[in-house]
Amino acid sequence: MLVDTAVWAWIGALAMGAGTVPPLWAWFSRSSEAEESHAIYYATLAGVTGIAAIAYLLMALGFGSVSLSAGELDIARYVDWLLTTPLLLLYLGLLARPSRRVLAGLIGVDVVIIAGGIAAAATTGTVSWVAFGVAGVAYVALVYGLLVSLPRSASAEGDRVRAVFGTLRNITVVLWTLYPVVWLLAPTGFGLLTPATEMLVFVYLDIVSKVGFVVVAVAGADALDRLGADSGPDADGEFVAADPSAEERTTVLGDD
Repeated sequence: MLVDTAVWAWIGALAMGAGTVPPLWAWFSRSSEAEESHAIYYATLAGVTGIAAIAYLLMALGFGSVSLSAGELDIARYVDWLLTTPLLLLYLGLLARPSRRVLAGLIGVDVVIIAGGIAAAATTGTVSWVAFGVAGVAYVALVYGLLVSLPRSASAEGDRVRAVFGTLRNITVVLWTLYPVVWLLAPTGFGLLTPATEMLVFVYLDIVSKVGFVVVAVAGADALDRLGADSGPDADGEFVAADPSAEERTTVLGDD
């Protein structure tokens, strides 16, 4: 028996809501000065799953979608991605401490990907495939940025920071690569998946790529202690370490 799309949306909402608990708990249950300096990290993580929970709740209640000539467009899903994927990239940036230009470039390319996906889903024929192609090219650029540009520009040091960053970066690259595959198989592409199956797969991917990311990040929160000594970005967008020895920036994240 096929499960209705609303059921999968409810599962997504509950999972995302549960995924919001760990960063909030870590944030508010620790009152030390060091933990207070980590607030932006926990807030970013909570924002990822919190926004996704609201989006899935809207879809479960039957809101957040519009009927177009190309079919049903889940606005709530795309708004979710438009807001949460930059937050995931921001967290990677907060760990790696790259130049502001590199981080802004990654987020800008990410927005192009989501916008291209929206255009592809909202249109048909040649226009749809061209939009999908633009998003695909942008995604290749994003992957290059995550695998090469971001680690190369990183200023954060330490084996623990490097390990947590590498794990989260790899989760992101592997799982995000599956989204366009699902898009192609779904009614938006070749129509090999039913709407219910499409929702099932997207819910599964969202849970693993968002809740999984958040859980791994919170479990690796001890890496933030090394970053706590950094004073943040200077006027040129470079992260400046309070410890002069950290200014050498000889460690390249993600090489291990």
